Parts: sequence; structure tokens; C-alpha cells
Amino acid sequence: MSKFAVVTGSSGGIGSAIVDAFLSDKYHVVGIDSRCSRRNSALYVEIKADLYEFAKNENYREKILNQIKNILPEKLEDFVLINNAAVQILNPVSESHWKHWDNTLNVNTVAPFFLAQGFISQLIEVQGHIVNISSIHSKLTKPNFSCYAASKAALDSLTRSLALELSPKGISVNAVSPAAIDTMMLQDGFRKAPDKLKELERYHPSGSIGTPKQLAALVKSITEQKGAFLTGSIIEFTGGISGQLSDPDILI
Repeated sequence: MSKFAVVTGSSGGIGSAIVDAFLSDKYHVVGIDSRCSRRNSALYVEIKADLYEFAKNENYREKILNQIKNILPEKLEDFVLINNAAVQILNPVSESHWKHWDNTLNVNTVAPFFLAQGFISQLIEVQGHIVNISSIHSKLTKPNFSCYAASKAALDSLTRSLALELSPKGISVNAVSPAAIDTMMLQDGFRKAPDKLKELERYHPSGSIGTPKQLAALVKSITEQKGAFLTGSIIEFTGGISGQLSDPDILI
């Protein structure tokens, strides 16, 4: 019997940290990404896949699901699905096109649904866990984030809906909603203005931004909960910024 975790977006900063968290607990991990990570571990298998195509193409979807299922043993001790992969296309309303919406919604929202659907029998067998990686943008966003924010709000709603149907079967379904996480993608966005990255840290009441390792530890802890009572929750990981207004201070 073996413990298995399936992690999408496994080559990115957050995905890699989540993979590490499960590998350190002797899970067999299947990483799904469009890029190869070249990770060297006997417990790790990487499957190169296009989640846009996975969401749109039924034949392709069955091919990828079967690739994963062929790796699984006949008897499972635990099974966890982490829907972490996402695309973030930033454009003003005037420059947003259908292809941006099509790509964003299919990768960020539709693919997680079909992955959950595809592994229902494994999840029921061990009363496993689904954790969707959402975003603070599902509630609090900024200009140019329309596609991304809408897809993450839809992912929150999907989390609650899946919990209603799957929790009676013993499956726990939750989402984690992080604010700024210190990934290479975030750092690249501030490369021309590193002072702004420091300013971003100060915006958070914690005085810092989160790290992939901290986020991964939270995700792992959710999957260690026994029973399905923790389900249908959107768990904030925001350094307190989700409770802070940004309008001018009132002098008292």
C-alpha cells in the first residue's frame, strides 16, 4: 500500500515546494506540468501535460488520466489531489480577448474539475483530500486582473460545490487562498523596481510576503486532517492583508 499525491503545476515555485512537502513524508508524487523539472527522486514521476488541452479535449484527458492511473498501485493508503497549476494573463478590459478568457478559465477552473472527477474512485477508497490553490484575487483584486480574478472566484465556488457532493463520500475538498508569495514569477515582476517589492512586504500587516515552503506546509497540514469535517473551506494565507483597507488613515 502506498501514499500518492498528484500535484499540478509541479515545476513552478509553489508547485515544487508542495512536491517537496509530500516527498519528505514518503508520498509517491505525480507531478503534472507543461515543463520538465528534472527532479531526481525514486518517489517522483513527472507527466508532461497541457491542462488547456486536458480541459477541452476528452480523448487527451483520458490519455493523461490513464497515464496517472497506470502508476497507481492496486491498494492505496492515501490519495491527495492538489490543483495548483494556473495561468495569469494581465490585460486591461479594452485589450482582453476571448482567447485570454478561454485559456485562463480552462486551466484555472475547468481542469481542476475534471481532475477531481477523474479520481473520484481513488479518493473515495481512502477518504482522500482535494486542495485547490486559489488566490486573494478571488475577492480582492486590481486593475488588469479580470480573467485571473474571475477564474479564481470560480475555483472557490467550485470548491464549495464539490464539497457538497463529495464530502458525504468521505472526501475533503478545500481551497487555500494566498496573497503575495515569494516566487521567481513574483520577483521577475519587480526586477526593474526592487524597492516596490519591499513596499509590497510592508503592505502586509505581517511585514512580509509568504514563501512557497510556508504555503506548502499549510497545504500538507490540511491533508493530514482525519475525517471530512474540514471541507468546503476557503482558507486564507494572506499575512493579514485581506482584512486591511487601503484608504487613507484617519487622524485620531
